[in-house]
Amino acid sequence: MGNIVLTSYLSHGAPTSLVERTGIHDVYENLGRVLIQRGVSTVVVCSPHYLSRGDFQVESRESIPCIQDYYGFPEELYKYSYEATNDMAIVKKIVDLSAERGLEVVGSQSWGLDHGAWLPLYFMFPGRNVKVVPVSINSSDPETHFKFGEAIKSALEKTEGTFAVIGTGSPVHRLDLMRYGYYGEERFEPGEKFDEKLSDVIASGDLGKILRIQEEYPSLFHAAAPEGKLNPLYVALGASDSEKFIGKTLCHDFMYYGVSLMAVVLSAEEGLLSSLPDPSLKKSADYSGK
Repeated sequence: MGNIVLTSYLSHGAPTSLVERTGIHDVYENLGRVLIQRGVSTVVVCSPHYLSRGDFQVESRESIPCIQDYYGFPEELYKYSYEATNDMAIVKKIVDLSAERGLEVVGSQSWGLDHGAWLPLYFMFPGRNVKVVPVSINSSDPETHFKFGEAIKSALEKTEGTFAVIGTGSPVHRLDLMRYGYYGEERFEPGEKFDEKLSDVIASGDLGKILRIQEEYPSLFHAAAPEGKLNPLYVALGASDSEKFIGKTLCHDFMYYGVSLMAVVLSAEEGLLSSLPDPSLKKSADYSGK
């Protein structure tokens, strides 16, 4: 009954991405435009900043507030915000179907839309013309996050409408190495190698290998320190359609030397990618500040 036209993994970058233009902004805007054209009514978003203790959580307020969960940044960044309307029918189905699968998932009113969720949405859907369902990650393993994604997929398929599922975060998240304002050619080399491995593994479509990437490349995984341990990716992966799996990286870039920006389409409705402009191959230096 329900149609999931896209599952994806999108980096949200630092809060300064609100004012510093990079190549990934093209991806945000192009994907958003195409999703609106396809009639997407609700987006389920999983941010690494929505970290729950114990149970998985689903935001259960009808009106979802914006959380500016960043500190010490320029004052202009606090003038940006993004509120959204929830899809309460989806919230209930996710909770119910997760329980049927043996997962502990609860509705919660303790969070909202953190910048890991609302920053990409700000550029994807500037008209705020979609409903948004934020879901959490927790400390469980990749397989459990994948199962949570499967429950989300089932909930969407059993609800009339057109949907997208987005996991966010940076595969390389070395805040200790960040050089604020830097968009030069130099990148944190072990992190760049990890991103290459991750992109290749996702492109292979081997779901088991994607879930085991920390075991496959432990040194690179440790060096990259992925945001949320890639758990938002695993949730989106669980919600993906194996028959429509693409695993295509649309954008790979770095900001501030130690943080990577990656946009990956996991699965998509036929023809969706072909309706996007060719991915930009420009470096961040060509975009920053414009």
